[in-house]
Amino acid sequence: MSHVVVTPKPVPLFELATQYQSLRNEIEAAVREVLESQNYCSGAASGPFVGRFEESLGKLLGAHVVALSSGTDAILAAFMALNIRPGDEVITTPFTFFATAGCISRMGAKTVFVDIDPKTFLFNLDAVKAAVTPRTRAIVPVHLYGQIGDTAALAEIAAAAGVPVVEDAAQAIGARDAHGKQVGDNARCACLSFYPTKNLGALGDAGALVTRDEALAVRFRQTRQHGETSRYTHSFVGGNFRMDSIQAAALDVKLRYLDKWTRQRQAIAAYYSSRFAGTEIVSPHVIPGATHVFHQYVIRAPRRDALRAHLTEQGIGCNIYYPKPLHLQQCFADLGYKEGSFPEAERASREVLALPIYPELSEGQMQRVADGVVGFYR
Repeated sequence: MSHVVVTPKPVPLFELATQYQSLRNEIEAAVREVLESQNYCSGAASGPFVGRFEESLGKLLGAHVVALSSGTDAILAAFMALNIRPGDEVITTPFTFFATAGCISRMGAKTVFVDIDPKTFLFNLDAVKAAVTPRTRAIVPVHLYGQIGDTAALAEIAAAAGVPVVEDAAQAIGARDAHGKQVGDNARCACLSFYPTKNLGALGDAGALVTRDEALAVRFRQTRQHGETSRYTHSFVGGNFRMDSIQAAALDVKLRYLDKWTRQRQAIAAYYSSRFAGTEIVSPHVIPGATHVFHQYVIRAPRRDALRAHLTEQGIGCNIYYPKPLHLQQCFADLGYKEGSFPEAERASREVLALPIYPELSEGQMQRVADGVVGFYR
C-alpha cells in the first residue's frame, strides 16, 4: 500500500486575495460608482471620491489629509512645498526604503545620514542632534516597521535648529508613540503610503500627506496640481501627484476595517514573540506605552541567511528589509560614506528577517511559521 505524502501549502510573506474576497462586494460597488460617474481624476479641486477619503482619514487622524499618487510622491511633494533647494542638507536614516533618501537627492539636496537605535531600528536622537548644521533644512525620521519613536524629543531638536520635521510614516498608519501621538502630531507633516501591501493598501500606488497646518495643506493641494493656485495660474512649480478616484474609493472602504486589522496584526505579533521567548531570536522591541501596528514583524536572527534558506525550503515566506543600507548604495557614493560609517544600520542589514504578518493569517499558518523558526535553532 503506497503512502501519500501531503505537502502543506506555502505560507506567503503576504497575501492579498483573501482580504479582497472578504470585501469584494463593497470594493466592487465603490469602484462601479466611480466607473459610472466617469470622474477618474480630481483636477484642481479634489473630486467627490478623493474628497470623501480625505475627510474620512482626516477624522481618524485629527488632521488635514491631502491624497496623492504614491508614498514616494508624498515625500517629494512635501519637499517641493517646503522649498527644499539644491545644497540644503536633510537628515535621515540609512536603514529605510530607497524613496526616503531618493527624494532628497531628486531635490538636489544633500542627504545626511545618521545611525539607528539597535533596539527599535529608529533614529538615534543623539546622532540627529550632532548632525545638525547651519545648512540643515529638514529632518526626516522613518517610523520603520510600524512603530513611532520619541517625536516630542525630535521636535525639540528641529525647533532648536529652526527646521521642519517631515515624517516618513509610510509603514505607520494607526501607530502612536509612548505619549499617544499619531503620525504628524509633532511634525510639520507626515507622508503615508497606500501601496497594496501596506496596512491600509490601495488597488495600486497611492499615498497622502498629513498636516495640522491648514495653510500648508492648501500648499500641498497646489503642489499636487503643478503648483496651480487657480485654473491655469501657477505661483510655483509643483507636479502631477493626484490620487485617482478608483484608489480613493477602494481606500475609503478599507479604512473602515483598519482598526480591526491592526488588532489582528498585534495578536499575530504577540503569538510570535511568545513562541520566540527564551530562544536566540530577538523579537521586535515595542517601546513601552507605544502602539506598534506591525506593518512588518522583523526579528534579529543569528545565522540569518541560513534561517532564510531553511524557511524558504519549508515554503514559508520571509524577506529582508533592508539588505543593504542606503549609505553603501552606489548612487550615494558621492556622499563619502564607507562601510563602518553607520555600524548599527549595517549590523541590522545582516541580521533582520521579516516573517509573514497580515490580518488573514490563520492560526495554523502562524504555528507553521513559528515552528519553522524555532525548529531551525533547535
